[in-house]
Amino acid sequence: MLLFIQPLPQLKLYITRIWLFQSDHGLPDNNIVAPNARPKIIIPFINTITTKSALATRTCVEGGIFFIGVRDVPVALSTPKSRSGSIGFEFTTEAAYKFFRVSMSDLANDLFSFKDCYGDEGTMIEKQIEDLQDPYDKIQRLQDFLVFKLRSLQRTNDIVDFSINLISKSNGLIGIRELERKTGYTKRYLDLLFKDHLGIAPKTLSTILRFQYFYKVVGNQKKSIYDLYYDESHFIKEFKRYTGYSPGKFAAMSNDFGRHF
Repeated sequence: MLLFIQPLPQLKLYITRIWLFQSDHGLPDNNIVAPNARPKIIIPFINTITTKSALATRTCVEGGIFFIGVRDVPVALSTPKSRSGSIGFEFTTEAAYKFFRVSMSDLANDLFSFKDCYGDEGTMIEKQIEDLQDPYDKIQRLQDFLVFKLRSLQRTNDIVDFSINLISKSNGLIGIRELERKTGYTKRYLDLLFKDHLGIAPKTLSTILRFQYFYKVVGNQKKSIYDLYYDESHFIKEFKRYTGYSPGKFAAMSNDFGRHF
């Protein structure tokens, strides 16, 4: 069972979606998650979830709450082949930093417990959510916590938000010089801002969003790879970078949950 739940009105600008997954047999095989520049929160309320990338293997233990920073590498998801249940929150690209005091570069390409992120406050919210039996109550409680953090931290950076919006609207095709011209800031300064507020540089974000645009439209073939990439070898190199597979091998895989994630 995979259900999608609308976020609270106060969070709609910051959370793209919330999902609830339950299964008697765990996740199916071959769950490859390509980077999409959207940090996530995962709550495995039944069983564990393991994430494996070229950088690290991490396990989300049952009852914990885990923040996954923005990634620029693919990740394979797996669970034991037994009863499993998990909740996921996906942030918009520009939103996650508004809920944390730490630099997003410290959280990129890895996952962290809420205790790591929020100290005693994180331990408390983990305990409160673990004690709730109904998954929908867990979702509501975490949303209440996020609304509280958003209002109490009051973090915002107009330059970062404006730049991410430009890159997103162009599907990653805007050049760095054009970004400099439109913002009035140098590449070096934008790199520093992005790493602090997102975790990756503008150029990396552009390559991820360009790949994601192809990833989403390739099925109906509205776009040729040559609309997005210099040549076929450039396309294949980036495809392997963000999936770990060649286009042919990846297309032959069953990866429905990975695509949703």
